[in-house]
Amino acid sequence: MVRRGRTPPVDTEMMKAAILEAPQRFTLTERPVPDVGCSEVRVRAAICGICTSELDMWEGSTNVPLPRFAGHEVAGVVESVGEGVTEFAIGDRVALYAEGKGFSQFSVVPAEWAVKLHDNVPFDLALGEPIACAVNGVRKARPQLGDSVCIVGCGFMGLLMLQLFKVQGARCIVAVDTRPNILQVARKLGATQCLNPKESDVRAEIMRITDDMGVDIGVEGAGIQETLDLTTQLVRMEGKLEVFGFHQGAKRLVDWGYWNWMAFEIVNGHTRTQRKYVEAMKIGLDLVASGQLDMKTLVTHRFPIEDINLGFETAVSKPGDFIKGVVLIDGNDN
Repeated sequence: MVRRGRTPPVDTEMMKAAILEAPQRFTLTERPVPDVGCSEVRVRAAICGICTSELDMWEGSTNVPLPRFAGHEVAGVVESVGEGVTEFAIGDRVALYAEGKGFSQFSVVPAEWAVKLHDNVPFDLALGEPIACAVNGVRKARPQLGDSVCIVGCGFMGLLMLQLFKVQGARCIVAVDTRPNILQVARKLGATQCLNPKESDVRAEIMRITDDMGVDIGVEGAGIQETLDLTTQLVRMEGKLEVFGFHQGAKRLVDWGYWNWMAFEIVNGHTRTQRKYVEAMKIGLDLVASGQLDMKTLVTHRFPIEDINLGFETAVSKPGDFIKGVVLIDGNDN
């Protein structure tokens, strides 16, 4: 019988943690193992994903004060539970909604922020937080059976959304990206058409396949001005224009007169409510377990925590075979 409640102290009161000391320099340090409160769980982290939202911080192109912790895409094993926690037991495999400090051996979160994993989902594919973002993005777009969808900017998140739109019954899903390898993956994952703006007139192609109407839902997924401008030109009158890309840096410009005339339904694809994140994590991880959401194809790079700087450098440079990288905290991704 697995005992609930507090566990005896771990063998050492210190843990290994990576802290961003300066631009492009994570440093491994020893930090106290965090205590677990009454309604919390402490998880021995197996992996933590490298998120695009953290790349500017690593590069030093933001005003975020350093040093600081980073990492929020955590999965691992419950090592201790608070006295008031009944839904988790020591040894449970979980993914977390975490707010930083993910690149460390232990994470402590409210129990309601943890989601149990199916046995057939390995830790390195259990990226609950970004999966939740994609699930919420698709849910906010409210796709209907038979809708046509175009995703402009098909990185890791765009490829997640592509699969989720397919699950939701989209009739036509067009992937737009400038990277040939990404378009190959998009086709493998169910895109009905793949377009490269460097090789074809994307708007002309979209109009051709939609009888000069435009798509029902256009998703901007790269977070830059160019993809925002292009997506705007692909959506039909009174269609849905979803801004899902993580926009950082300079302010964006929009042709509001055109948006207004086209009567777009503007959708902000982001969610900030913890409850909605956790709900979407459960949905997405169930889809991973059932084989309807392919994560194995998307997680392409794994780095031991000692090589975390190389992991971030790779995520920034995006070599030809890169889609998503994870950091192995304890050396075990299962």
